Amino acid sequence: MQQSEGFRAIVISLHGRTGQEVTAMADDYHPKPEHKFSFGLWTVGNPGRDAFGNQVRKTLSPVEIVHLLAEVGTWGVNSHDNDLVPIDAMSKERNQIVATFKAALDQMGVVVPVATTKSHGGPSNLH
Repeated sequence: MQQSEGFRAIVISLHGRTGQEVTAMADDYHPKPEHKFSFGLWTVGNPGRDAFGNQVRKTLSPVEIVHLLAEVGTWGVNSHDNDLVPIDAMSKERNQIVATFKAALDQMGVVVPVATTKSHGGPSNLH
């Protein structure tokens, strides 16, 4: 692999099938809003804990996740089940969490293309 001035273009030698060289501009691989990259709060905010150990990453708040994703060019963030609002949150707490989250979205220009609710596993779903 050769890098040209300013690391703007990368020339990759493809040996094997084609034997050709391909030039790719570094900017070709930076996300843009029209690409509509989005990530779930749970995917970025997962502290890396499993059944056999402790967490390996700092826990991030939903607002921190929005800022982090916006900084790397992400278009959207998805919410799943209760990863934004805890299942036991009272109305006042829920409203505060949502308002703070919306303010971060507006500030950073990030959208929420998908939000789901936890509609399984509770006592009301048992037969």
